[in-house]
Amino acid sequence: MSQGHGVKIADARRLLVERVVLSPYLNRSARLRDLLVYLTDRVLEDDAGEIHEQEVGHKVFGRPLDYDTTADNIVRVHASMLRKRLEQYFSIEGAGETMVLEIPKGNYAPVFHERAKLTSEPAHVEPLPVPEKPRRDLRLATALAAASLFACSTAFLLLRGPAKASISAAPPTVRLFWSQILRPDHATDLVMDDAAVGLYQELTGHALSLTEYYDRSYLRGVPAIAAAAGLDAQAAASIVLRRQSNFSDVGFLWKLLQTGGERGINLRFARDYSFRDLKADNAILLGTDRSNPWLQAFESKLGIRWQFDKPNAVYYPVDVQSNRSYVTGQPGEAHEGFFSIALLPNLGGTGNVLLLSGTGGSAVNAAADFLVDQHAMALLRGKLPVTKDGAFPPFEALVKAKGRSGLPRDAEIVVCRPAGK
Repeated sequence: MSQGHGVKIADARRLLVERVVLSPYLNRSARLRDLLVYLTDRVLEDDAGEIHEQEVGHKVFGRPLDYDTTADNIVRVHASMLRKRLEQYFSIEGAGETMVLEIPKGNYAPVFHERAKLTSEPAHVEPLPVPEKPRRDLRLATALAAASLFACSTAFLLLRGPAKASISAAPPTVRLFWSQILRPDHATDLVMDDAAVGLYQELTGHALSLTEYYDRSYLRGVPAIAAAAGLDAQAAASIVLRRQSNFSDVGFLWKLLQTGGERGINLRFARDYSFRDLKADNAILLGTDRSNPWLQAFESKLGIRWQFDKPNAVYYPVDVQSNRSYVTGQPGEAHEGFFSIALLPNLGGTGNVLLLSGTGGSAVNAAADFLVDQHAMALLRGKLPVTKDGAFPPFEALVKAKGRSGLPRDAEIVVCRPAGK
């Protein structure tokens, strides 16, 4: 089997999984969706031939690594429900699927197999159409290569065990800020961006709403939107199905974890996040509203937006309150960038959410340094209203970072104001 043929088969399997997840049999159950996505990723990403119950309980349902599976049947119960939902899908809505997905009893590794053909006619494979615009295909190939170089696998992102961070030894203003996000009595989710979906929007010029991203209804429109943008539909589908996040997100997490090990952080991938999580938990949302549509849930409270400059393939911030754009790459500013930070209540009003966006990886790294630097955070706090308990009020800020020095004290706070209600 050629490598190219293998890739096509893998993409067909991923498309099948996405169709099943999008169906009414699964799209209303976050736990069953998480379970199916994890199991199929283990097969498609890691070529797993066997997946054990204890692994699933730990990775998907947050059970301790050595929990007693005889006393806790959560995996078996949900696997049984998932098998029934799969049977329903392939017998009704997916009756026309040429490939079937099953989870055999006694082993949680999904199996993909061809459905028995209903006709004896030999299969006819249509040749791939000749692209009308080869320049755009070259651009697409380049973008795919870039996505492979600057993104990390979802195998890392789907770790369910919480990472650890400590703020007890941090300087006072840094500790004050992070204590509003990392609380021992409250779950904190670090939501990594969906780089593949961001790339898809950049290439097609089609912006996704949070609603269609969450329920995955945007997948139905991929062929038509790709065709309108002059892209190959199969290649566009291949991009959308990748489960990747930018390296800058991983770098941010790494710097956050350098402080120690006492506060739990749940590492989440944007595609697997939910409104329920955003109502109940504290969260750190990384990316722009294209690569992480969950940021759209808070746009009404913010004046800073991020725009994509397609000709130059860069993001830049716009302050809609002052109607001012902050474009990078001007003469003498090649090594400078911007990042925005915002602290807001979560959707349920039960905790706080930190939003972080930047012009690129270096800007996000600068933001990570800024948020753990006493001088920088004290300067930021001094620009905000005083509160009774001294805590940071809801706010948004835009910071200009000088990439050559990389020192937080060299960063310039160009916008800082209380966030809207």
